[in-house]
This record gives sequence, C-alpha cells and structure tokens, in this order.
Amino acid sequence: MTKSISFCKELANFSTQFETNTSDLKKRYLLENIKKFNELVAEIKINRGSFGTGYPFYALGPNFSGELPIISEQIRYNNELKDAVNNSCHSSWVCYDCLNKNGVLMPDLKQICKPCPNIEDSLKPRKVINRLPDIDMWMICNAQDIEFAKQAMTNLFNAYNMHPSDIEPTRTFEDIREIITDLENGIMPSKMLPLDAHIIEYETLLALVSQIPSKFYEFSLFQQVPYLPIHPYSYRKVWQHDDTAYNFVHDYLCSFTEFGNISDELQEMLEATRSIVAENYTTEQLYEYLMSSGVPMSRARFKTPELKKYFVERVHSWRR
Repeated sequence: MTKSISFCKELANFSTQFETNTSDLKKRYLLENIKKFNELVAEIKINRGSFGTGYPFYALGPNFSGELPIISEQIRYNNELKDAVNNSCHSSWVCYDCLNKNGVLMPDLKQICKPCPNIEDSLKPRKVINRLPDIDMWMICNAQDIEFAKQAMTNLFNAYNMHPSDIEPTRTFEDIREIITDLENGIMPSKMLPLDAHIIEYETLLALVSQIPSKFYEFSLFQQVPYLPIHPYSYRKVWQHDDTAYNFVHDYLCSFTEFGNISDELQEMLEATRSIVAENYTTEQLYEYLMSSGVPMSRARFKTPELKKYFVERVHSWRR
C-alpha cells in the first residue's frame, strides 16, 4: 500500500498531539506501561531488579508527583520532520511499501536503510520512528544469565503483545495512531507504547553507580565532561548492542528511577552516591553536569522550565 510523503507529516502531528496532551489519563497510562513491564520481569527468576530512564521519568517529580509538562524541544523536533516533508522532491513515502515487503528480512532499520538512495536521509524510517513516543525500561541480571534473560523477556513480550518499534514498523505507526486517538478521546488505550527494553549486567551497573562521585570530582577539578559509557543489550528486532554508548552520568542525574525489586546492595550504593553528590555540589553545579553530559537535543530539552524544576526536586529529595 503506497503512502503519500505527507504520511510522515501525519506521524509528526501525532507525536505533537501526544506531547501536548498533559491529561491525568495520559499520566495514568504511562504508569500502567511501567507497572506492566515490572510485573513481567518479576516473573523471570534470574532478574535482579528493574529501572526506568528517559521519558516520563525526567518529566515528573519524585515518586511520579506533579503534572506532565509540554516539552517544546519535542515539538521543534517534530516540526523538523514536517519541514523535511515540505522540502522533499518525492510525492510518496517509498519506505512504507518497502517496510511492508522487506521488514521481516531487515536485521534492523539502519543497515539496509542507511545506504538506500530512494529517499532523503531525513525521511528514512529510523528518523521517523525516533519522533514517536516509547518507553525505556531496563532489567538487571548477573552476567552469566544474560542469554537466559534475553529469551525469557522475548517470550513474555510476545505473550503480552509488547513490542519495540523496529519489529513491525508499519504496525507501530497504526498502534501509535490508535493510542493517541484514544487518549485524545478520554479512553484508556488497550495497547502498550512501543517498548525500548534493555538488559544490563548487575556487576556493570553497580560499578557505574559507584564511580559517579569520582566523575563529578574530576569535572570540578579539570572541567572534563563527566562520562561513563554504558552499552547494554537493547531489544530492536533482536537483542543487540546499539552503535553508540549511552552516557550513564546523564541518565543517573535526570531520570534513573529504580523500583522496589532491586537488591539491598544496589539500593544502598544508589543512596550513598546520591547523598555524596547532593551534599558536595550545589544544585546549579549538578544542573551544569546534567547539561554538559547530555547530547544536544537533551540539553535543549532541559531548558524547559518545568524539567529544570523537577530536576531540582529530584536533587532535593537526595538531600533529604
């Protein structure tokens, strides 16, 4: 089925609708997605806990308090896609047909799509999907249990119809349309958001958390950007390492949210490091570290006054 190039603009508009919806229903829907993931990983006997990063974890106060803000950077990002449509020399979005025919054969949405000459880079599938809402959730397990965890999580996701956006992108487009339409109409969606699921070794995570205070000390002495690379297994079409590592420092500061199923050892390490950094650095210093450790889009996002307010509340909760 051929789609007009304006289909990309339509998806950008849906993403903006999602962003500008600040209803209590949307907040409850996001929390239901988080709860469902935690319930599923609790069924896996080798799991050592779970946590979330990204949206909505940085967009609410401690314990998910407060109202969801409108993040203007997301709207600007969506409008960038609409501008790409307006400037395109194509009348149809050839990627839609290609995804329908070849999607199951693609190892991911980069290897095949990136060199493709049939559409501008700014309108390739990964560029479009990046605008759509999803939710980042992590499971922790010991290094020797990684392969077991991958298979167990895949089985559970399939059983409960929870999928990453890459497996069937055209289905993702329709699911997003349905989810956002339901929310706009005051209906709790029956489908879950696209899932950005990750697995990280317990030993690695513990080591990363323990290094946070020293990274901030280095920044204060030498003005080096605080950087701790993290390269988890991420569920795309299959479990894989992404091309680019995350900077754990940024997630630690703005959004790392653990749940009650993590070990006492890890919880104590989190609380100890949070106490150290909150007592030894001012809130403005930590905000500077947050901004310096983020990618450009993240830095632009955290200029949103409400996000800075929630960050300040987060740091104050560490002091308490």
